[in-house]
Amino acid sequence: MFDQLENLLIKMAVAAVIVIVGMFLAKIVRKLIVRLSQNVNDRGALSFIGSCASISIRIIFVVIALAVLGLDMSIIVGSLSAVSLGISLALRDTMNDVAGGIQILFTKPFVIGDTIRIEDKEGTVTRIEILFTVLRTYDHQEIVVPNSTAISEIVINYSKDPYRRIHITFPVSIETDPELCFQLGNSVLDSQREHIIATMQKEVVIESMQEQSMIIGIYCFVPLEVYWSCLCQMNEEVQKKRREMDLTSVSPSVIVKSDAAL
Repeated sequence: MFDQLENLLIKMAVAAVIVIVGMFLAKIVRKLIVRLSQNVNDRGALSFIGSCASISIRIIFVVIALAVLGLDMSIIVGSLSAVSLGISLALRDTMNDVAGGIQILFTKPFVIGDTIRIEDKEGTVTRIEILFTVLRTYDHQEIVVPNSTAISEIVINYSKDPYRRIHITFPVSIETDPELCFQLGNSVLDSQREHIIATMQKEVVIESMQEQSMIIGIYCFVPLEVYWSCLCQMNEEVQKKRREMDLTSVSPSVIVKSDAAL
């Protein structure tokens, strides 16, 4: 009896060591693959492969540990198949995320390092995992987007072009002289003339007219890497010039929009 107990304890200890080694090895393999991705163009593919490899290694070592405990391999394989079927039925949404990750891997609507917008979330792609994509926002927050959402929603990839359009709108009273609005807009554009691409759209327009107000729009294109700095400085310039020129509006708010380059 004591011999059987001793053998069982030894098997359990060996099985535990195997599981621990498997977890450790899975972590190392994933880190190695991620490190390799720093030297290749398709970092997203290697990130995805690393995630899959890590999960596969864990499963393999768990199966080996169960075999060490004396369980019949045919029973283990059959049980895993049944469990996999049950999990796949119960986690259909998760399987959609896996399928979404594979689709992102092959179709490449975006890759690691791209600046994208999914729904109302915008940031730089830092990781593409088996279930989700991770974005880093401009205020250094991390956003986790399910892969099924990333392929089912409209994705704007700002990194496909080396420039991005700035679109600023603000309301003024319907009684305001349009020439003053044009002067204000052109002054704002001149404040960033060293960055604005002169050969692309650059204009100040009256976008719409309502009963009590007009909506003035300012358009221009700038290099992608200076987009946010130019946008913020132009917003400041708009507010400064409105006060200097005493351009009143029916609303105290300034509406700011930004669009992808067309």
